Amino acid sequence: MALTTYWTTRPKARAEARKLEAEADRTRAETTKILSEVEGRRPSVAPQDTTPKGWDVSGSVPEDYEVGLDFEVFSVGRASAFIRSRHENPASYASLVQSIKADDYQGTRLQMTAQVKARNVVGWAGIWMRVDDAHERTIAFDNMSSPDRRIAGTVGWRGYSVTLDIPPNGAYISFGAVLQRTGQIWVDDVRLDVVDDSVPVTDIVSNLPRRPVNLDFENGTH
Repeated sequence: MALTTYWTTRPKARAEARKLEAEADRTRAETTKILSEVEGRRPSVAPQDTTPKGWDVSGSVPEDYEVGLDFEVFSVGRASAFIRSRHENPASYASLVQSIKADDYQGTRLQMTAQVKARNVVGWAGIWMRVDDAHERTIAFDNMSSPDRRIAGTVGWRGYSVTLDIPPNGAYISFGAVLQRTGQIWVDDVRLDVVDDSVPVTDIVSNLPRRPVNLDFENGTH
């Protein structure tokens, strides 16, 4: 009986293992690509004249996008910030970014929240937060890029959040909003709040597989 159970369940177990490995491979590949595109703490170009005070603009070709303040469309108060593509074929992405020292948040769990509105986003958008160490190496990161969390199409004002643990060796925290490809987003009411352990982290760096898989290539293909 035991032998029969082994032979009947083994194919199912192997199929499940292949499925888990495929998901891990996709996560690893997407995260590697995302992190390779992440700019350093300082923007690659001079800030645009219309950039909101205290913020910078970064991206592969930021001049393909316009960033500024909107005093007619906002969620609270009297203004919001926006990012919009200037033409139908912009470069990869543009990001509104602010960086601060991590000293006051080391050892805490930090949640960034913001209200975001989107119009005709082809590609995706989101809010993001990143933690770098003193050598400017990324040690925690989330930008809502996963298909189940990203913002796309036309969406009214909604609240979004990303949550990261700030390690003791965290030196800098960068955060903001990102738009990839065409469309426009508005961002308002950005907050950084220390939360307790009941709030799960959304860190796509720490959520990578802890160990490599299928190193002998014996588990087939996807």
